[in-house]
Amino acid sequence: MALASNRVHALLLPVCDRYLLVPSALVAEVGVVETLTSLPLSPPWVLGVMSWRSQPIVVCDLGRFWGPPATLGPKSRVAVFYPLPGRAPTEFFAILTNAEPQSRTIETPSVLLTDEDAVHPYLAVSLDIDGKRAGIPDLAGLKELFYDPVAAKAP
Repeated sequence: MALASNRVHALLLPVCDRYLLVPSALVAEVGVVETLTSLPLSPPWVLGVMSWRSQPIVVCDLGRFWGPPATLGPKSRVAVFYPLPGRAPTEFFAILTNAEPQSRTIETPSVLLTDEDAVHPYLAVSLDIDGKRAGIPDLAGLKELFYDPVAAKAP
């Protein structure tokens, strides 16, 4: 995510032991976790499918790439993302979070880049935001993971 101006409206999504920082414009809605229906033969990071606005969406546990698998609890939420570039307009997906995401206005001078997560898959960059470990997801990598059958065999 390139910061074109000095300010970006973003969400900090609590995932695993860190946060994902995503522009608010990528997230359609944050909601409670509905009933998940498992998908046979899906990779372990796919928790299942839930109904959202009368359409099925895949719910992913991206925290699995950086730590232990997620556990569903009363504070769990899903962040429903708009389809990734080049995908059909109905291909929404959701990421499981540990708690309610936090809305932030990020100013470039307040963000410290770190190299801590350089080896973590599907993170484009690692940041320190007000003392919180955060990463910006690698959307191109996620697109490949989600839609390339060979990449979907990833951990």
